[in-house]
Amino acid sequence: MLDLGIMSCCNRYTVLCVDDEKEFLDYLSAILQHYFLKVYAVLSVQEAYEIIEDNPIDIIITDLYMPKTNGIDFIKKIRSERSSISVIFLTACFEKDFLHAAVPLGLDAYLIKPVSLEKLFETIQHTIELIESRSSKTYVLKGGVSFDLGDEVVYATATRKIIDVTQKELALLCLLIKNHQMILSKSVIEGYLWEFESVADSSVKTLIKKLRNKIGESAIVTHSTIGYSIVLEEHTP
Repeated sequence: MLDLGIMSCCNRYTVLCVDDEKEFLDYLSAILQHYFLKVYAVLSVQEAYEIIEDNPIDIIITDLYMPKTNGIDFIKKIRSERSSISVIFLTACFEKDFLHAAVPLGLDAYLIKPVSLEKLFETIQHTIELIESRSSKTYVLKGGVSFDLGDEVVYATATRKIIDVTQKELALLCLLIKNHQMILSKSVIEGYLWEFESVADSSVKTLIKKLRNKIGESAIVTHSTIGYSIVLEEHTP
């Protein structure tokens, strides 16, 4: 099992596992569910596209040989649309042609089955460290508020005065920032913030309103019948 330090990192992230071997997929996802915020497990690339279309994904763990579309083509398509997702290949394939084809994809790791849990967890830890380092940026929101994603601090851009936000408001802001190129639906936000909790139909709308009161009305756009998105001025290392 992962140690507590890694657990505290994992539980902020979502992972998508793609493998056409159901027994292995069930085994892998059952383990990862103990540590990640959300784990999706699918048997095909087509199902994976559907999950990625509707949900924020931080890490993809995928096989290489799968029906209809191989892992290389799958990740090429993902890279063209969502370049920020981290990718780990976990496969029995070690043919040189496939290895060479995988190099330009910017993989975080290429693991050969069978792989020990220790090696897998070590790889996941390294991947999360890379995500954290890439996320150490300050984003300037429309309306004059800045957000340090690494330290999770919200402050007025001009005065650098800290703006107090609740844990739920912070989680929502992180979600919107990490997916700033997307419109997130009400159901996606509910699933991310409350997961198994029963919430009122107005919970997302109420939380959005409270966050807007602190960071400015113009920072979050409501897309009628679709969802919400964040508006950024710029972001700097």
